[in-house]
Amino acid sequence: MRRKKKRFWKPTAAGFAVMYLATMGLATGLVKERFVQEDELRLESAASAILDRAGEKEFSMEQEMTDEQEILDGQKSLQEQEDSDRQEDAWSREKRKSFYQDLANNSFWRVNSEYMQISIAAYDEHKDLLAKSRDEIGSYAVSTTGREEWYFALDDYLSSEEKEVLAKYQAEDIQYCLQKPDVSEKYRFSIRVSPDVKELWEIYVQEIVWEEDKEEEREKEAGGESGDEEEDGEDAYMDPLTGGYHFMSGKFVVDYASGEEMEGARNFHEVSGEVVWKWTNPNVDKEKLEEGEIVHTELTLPYLNLYFAGTLDQWQRWRNSNYLQGFKEQGEFVWEEGTEAPPLMIEEDGICRRGKMQLQVGMMGSPFAYLEIRMESRPWLAAVDYMKYVYLVGAVLTAACMLAVIGMMNKVYARQAALEETRRDFTNAMAHELKTPLGVIRNFAENLLEYHKEEKRDYYLSQIIGQTEEMDRLVGEMIEVSKLDSEKLVLAKEEVSFLALLQEELERFAPMIEEKKIQVEFPVQKEDFLVQGDRNYLAKAVWNLLVNAVDYNREGGKIFIQVDKEQCVIENSGEAMGEEALLHAFDLFYTSDKSRTGKDGHMGMGLYLAKKILELHHLKLVLSNVEGGVRVVIK
Repeated sequence: MRRKKKRFWKPTAAGFAVMYLATMGLATGLVKERFVQEDELRLESAASAILDRAGEKEFSMEQEMTDEQEILDGQKSLQEQEDSDRQEDAWSREKRKSFYQDLANNSFWRVNSEYMQISIAAYDEHKDLLAKSRDEIGSYAVSTTGREEWYFALDDYLSSEEKEVLAKYQAEDIQYCLQKPDVSEKYRFSIRVSPDVKELWEIYVQEIVWEEDKEEEREKEAGGESGDEEEDGEDAYMDPLTGGYHFMSGKFVVDYASGEEMEGARNFHEVSGEVVWKWTNPNVDKEKLEEGEIVHTELTLPYLNLYFAGTLDQWQRWRNSNYLQGFKEQGEFVWEEGTEAPPLMIEEDGICRRGKMQLQVGMMGSPFAYLEIRMESRPWLAAVDYMKYVYLVGAVLTAACMLAVIGMMNKVYARQAALEETRRDFTNAMAHELKTPLGVIRNFAENLLEYHKEEKRDYYLSQIIGQTEEMDRLVGEMIEVSKLDSEKLVLAKEEVSFLALLQEELERFAPMIEEKKIQVEFPVQKEDFLVQGDRNYLAKAVWNLLVNAVDYNREGGKIFIQVDKEQCVIENSGEAMGEEALLHAFDLFYTSDKSRTGKDGHMGMGLYLAKKILELHHLKLVLSNVEGGVRVVIK
């Protein structure tokens, strides 16, 4: 029964898969550590710049208040209250809150990384929350008295769904401007505020359509021809919200993606401004809305900014992070004695790495304000993205190695299976070969026990001895096969003449040749076939070839032998061999057609031993049919 073929590919594939995953996992871990270090350096750099800006502002306002106080000290006492109000107004809580709100919302560019985000909160000297990073909308105006700002936190007015709509318009506007850098906007955001600019009443989103100025109009403007103003006013498009006119012109264009200036700027004018989305404060009466003022505004959404090409996904990730949004109203700032500021405090280190830095603005022990900068990074995702091509190349190489190993293992298995098949054939053949003489010995032994006639005794004994000699010969051949397959076999090295070997072995065959009346043609040779090798083994090879030439020859047949310096040829006049027999004649115990062998179908081990010996001497043995018989050639 044949053994079931083993399937190596499953365990081999599993082993290579484990090796691949382990190798890639280790490499990804090392790359991840590099991203962790880069994120910490990036955060420390941003924190240092933010702290410097806050410190400069606080010290400058402190100096300004000190200077004003010195002036006021020399004034009349009647003016003290008024001067005190002026001093408080110079750096009021509202102005400080406005400064820190601007700082918290306009410092994201300092950490411009796809896999790292920050959020900033500022606290006053009493550790009460002043400002934090947020979604907001608003505007500002500059006058002789300073800069007036009005920004509104979207969380105070809009639902999450409404903010999502605004963010989508902002993202689409950014993509449009990146694709067309000479057009500054696709969507315009406007707000209606209360007369005192304290409340947000309405938000508008307009889809703007721009039209490029014609060449003749630009030439006309370049030539200084202004034309009729009333006619121009009638042709120009007026914004339906503000009643203003909008144009875009310039001598150069900035590519927002690269920050480089581009030549060939073009001039555009607005031709349409349809309102595509509108929000109205439900707490404001419709009659009062007309009292409010509509102004163009800025929509500030962290990580959704034109200048560093933020995306909607980045904003949504920032917005949905409980950690980045989770600043407390009352801050907790604790420093060890003698420590200016604690290092980065990591609060979670997994797929998402979360940590914070806490800073004091001003003098140690009596700061003007406190800052808390929170970080959320994804170093594992950054490492995976960095390694994606390494994964691909590694997978291809691993698959190639795996297929090579599977192929080699299949070859080894096939070789082992072939050896196993040969061993079984060898065992079966030897059992068959030994069975015949053992049967003969048994029969003659039984006859000896049954018949006691003296004249038969010698005959029976001679047959038993002959069969034991045959068994001894088979065992000897088995031993020779084992020796030839052994790695420990050492062949002698001497010059051997095939001409001499053939002459010696033919003398041993003389009785058999005469018995079958075979005619041997061995003409006088002018040249000899000389090789370096073991004479005893080569003699065995020649002997086996001559045995086959005699055994498989016909009665009264011929044997022709020819030797030259290149080869040795032995031909006999036996029956031609079939194609399959020629193909497998050198296989150990190959079974051929009984009609040819006349030996129960077995060709024995002679040709196998002959070829094995000659191959060990780097010689070839070729078997073929010729006209009138079979030929073997040693070369």
